[in-house]
Amino acid sequence: MALIDEAMDQDDLSEYYLDHDEKRYSAISTESVRSLDPAKPISLTPDDSLQTAIAVMQDKRIGAIMVVEDQRPVGIFTERDVLAKVIAKVSDLNVAQLKDYMTSNPICLRSDDSIAYALNQMTVGGFRHVPIIDKQGRVTGIISVRDIAEYVASLVPGEVYNIRPEPLRGGFISCEGG
Repeated sequence: MALIDEAMDQDDLSEYYLDHDEKRYSAISTESVRSLDPAKPISLTPDDSLQTAIAVMQDKRIGAIMVVEDQRPVGIFTERDVLAKVIAKVSDLNVAQLKDYMTSNPICLRSDDSIAYALNQMTVGGFRHVPIIDKQGRVTGIISVRDIAEYVASLVPGEVYNIRPEPLRGGFISCEGG
């Protein structure tokens, strides 16, 4: 059936899959997190209310807020924290403080760390957001799994953006028809 598929499907992307340009595939090991253009983090203090944090996340359409003291990360408050620690457990969001619901002492990266290392830390730790700090430990940015996915997609745009709306799965049902 594969030969029929190949013969009948001249618009497939086979040439892209057969291109073994090593530079493209090693970019995540050689490029630094800086190439992801980390977003400027939205930060609050540990004493800010959950109401404030959630309102900011909704308003800015972001999945994480840095919790900082003296520009240094002491925690991160994410969508997961809202789901696991807040919903149906906190009766007054205006009184509850971030310091009691944030994830304390988050793993941080530096802008010269490789994208592969960032992906490793995110995968092993189960994080979707990781803060970026400078040599003095001050928060300078934040990256997300989405940033990495968009970067990888930019390395192989033909394979990602030119996929047919409904890919062929398992071949044609019959050789007849239009």
